[in-house]
Amino acid sequence: MKKADRAPDTGVDAELSSMDRWTAKFSQNRPFLRVYLDTLKALFKVFSLPGIRDSHPWVSEKYTHGVMLPINEELKVDNVLLPYPIISEFIEMSSHRMIMNVCGCRQAYGCKTHSAGIGCINMGESVLDISPGIGRLVSKDEAHAHVRKAIASGLIPYIGKGRIDNTLYMIPDKGKLLGLCFCCHCCCLTDAFNNLPPDHRNRLFPRIEEIRMEVTDDCTGCETCIDYCLYEAITIEKGKAVQNDNCRQCGRCVTYCPSDAIRLSLDDSEFMQDIVRRISSFVDIT
Repeated sequence: MKKADRAPDTGVDAELSSMDRWTAKFSQNRPFLRVYLDTLKALFKVFSLPGIRDSHPWVSEKYTHGVMLPINEELKVDNVLLPYPIISEFIEMSSHRMIMNVCGCRQAYGCKTHSAGIGCINMGESVLDISPGIGRLVSKDEAHAHVRKAIASGLIPYIGKGRIDNTLYMIPDKGKLLGLCFCCHCCCLTDAFNNLPPDHRNRLFPRIEEIRMEVTDDCTGCETCIDYCLYEAITIEKGKAVQNDNCRQCGRCVTYCPSDAIRLSLDDSEFMQDIVRRISSFVDIT
């Protein structure tokens, strides 16, 4: 068995309840996880239909709201890489933090580009409702270290309140669960939101307007950026990459462009506090 195919060691505590041990076992079971996530994606297609998408919690802006945080060496605030100041503020204000033992998406689909052992971080009082079989409570320092590890591996952080998380973890929605996911381009469940019309998706995951993305004349139209885009946001027109409104400005295409033809720039760093205030209005993690 290849290393990338092996389930990471979760160190399941023998003192866990029988239910928590059962949950831990199936959180690593690839066939089970794949069927589970494929079912959720199929349901997304139904819930994205007109007449349903404005009311179902998974895709309603009343219950789901977040932002993809871009990663690029050019995006620094006070010489600190952009994602860290925003993520750090949420970690510092959080009452509880839980690192999930595995990323269910990468585990389910056998990700070959990133480790399934780098799990999401959930924050807020509701993490105490999540089975300890699938995650561990951590200190703020441990959470910061996990974020650094995830970003160093090339994963893109997404932070926000997602009503589907309550379904995934089988816990009630008390408005006290904030998810910090680390997304790869090939396995992430967030691609299910591509079923929504762009205007609806933009209400759930607003773009960071202060960040600009430019495709330069160095672009050769090689389509590498298309291969690495999770959001179906790039097409090739007249031999050059063009981004559409689906783009979340995550910076992944910048990282993988072999011609170094895509640029990210930051017009104003004040948007960071706006993101913190906006997400905090949807979820209480203190």
